[in-house]
Amino acid sequence: MHHAAVRASTAPRGLVLAVLASMVLASAAPVSHASFDDLEPSMLCSTIDELQFNGTNANASIAWQVGLGPRIPGSNASAEFRSTITADLASLGYEVSNQTHERYGMELTNLFARWPSNTTSNGQLVLSAHYDSRNVADQDENESNQSLPVPGANDAASGVAVLLELARHIPHMNLEYDVVLFFNDAEDQQPKYTLGAEAWAENLTRDEINATHAFVLLDMVGDADLQLHDIAPGNATLKSRVVELGTSLGLVNGTTSCNGEPGLDVLQYETTVYVLDDHVHAHNLGIPAIDLMDTSFGVPKPYTFGSYWHTMEDTPDKVSAESLAKVGRLVELGLRTDAFVNINPATDTTGEEDTPSVELPEKDESEGYPNQNTGLAVMAFVGLVSILGLLVVVEAKGKRS
Repeated sequence: MHHAAVRASTAPRGLVLAVLASMVLASAAPVSHASFDDLEPSMLCSTIDELQFNGTNANASIAWQVGLGPRIPGSNASAEFRSTITADLASLGYEVSNQTHERYGMELTNLFARWPSNTTSNGQLVLSAHYDSRNVADQDENESNQSLPVPGANDAASGVAVLLELARHIPHMNLEYDVVLFFNDAEDQQPKYTLGAEAWAENLTRDEINATHAFVLLDMVGDADLQLHDIAPGNATLKSRVVELGTSLGLVNGTTSCNGEPGLDVLQYETTVYVLDDHVHAHNLGIPAIDLMDTSFGVPKPYTFGSYWHTMEDTPDKVSAESLAKVGRLVELGLRTDAFVNINPATDTTGEEDTPSVELPEKDESEGYPNQNTGLAVMAFVGLVSILGLLVVVEAKGKRS
């Protein structure tokens, strides 16, 4: 994915809030028979006792994925990855399929595993992660490493690991909607990004778009020092519900979890980071979307996502079973409580990111990265903000994933 990372504190977000509050997203959304908003707090807490996600299993998957070698599109490692998880997921009863696309001289393959609902289908929820590892370690301080492919333990394998562990438990949840696990390819290949998600979005029919409750993306979620930030753009209702889920699980500082313990400082939604990631393609189609992501991997480093990001240091020892468990349980709780469905973006005016489209212009790497401290002043909602006389230019840099 091509990441434009621009941090903003809570206060300046009001500037865009005023702009976007006047815009309405005209897109139909499927209706769920259950509503997360109707849940009593006691019901949410009691559901936590049902969670089955195993962080140790997910961590073992990361070691396996990295052990395959660089999962670059068209490589033997990429093919072996797909072959193995296709067999594993099919054995669990999933309907597995793939789509191959040619983009920029590169053949990429998206893989899908669908678990149909136990009742008449009431739409679908898409859970996604990119499985390709970056082809160049261009952020490595050692120049001799900068042409080498990245191991991709956190930036690739972590999101996949969470999906694969969730796949073991989804069949037992008795959900009233289909769940599609979308393993997307060619998200992190220089010089183009988010190609797999882009190809997926371009090939959706209007009926498929309208039948999709939400698009939940998992990216860089295994960092041993886990800090999940508010990623913009994204759907405000999904974000609000994730914070509620995280509070119940003890992931929000200054709150009390269901077990009565003080919350950890894991879910840091007071910090907003603008990121052009795979979820943007769903967002631009009017599908409610959210990106669960830690944008600080390793020691903070200006204009990047941390000192390990896009380097040869993105190795399994930098991730942890505990972090994977926190994210996995968060998503599992969302599934079991229908937190990711029954969202109507046409009436969701509570957040700053619910816009019909977000277009972030490409930028050549030689131009460098935008200054993160300029906040919203470098964010451009092309065509939309011009209506209100506000032009904010985003120079998109890459999470070159």
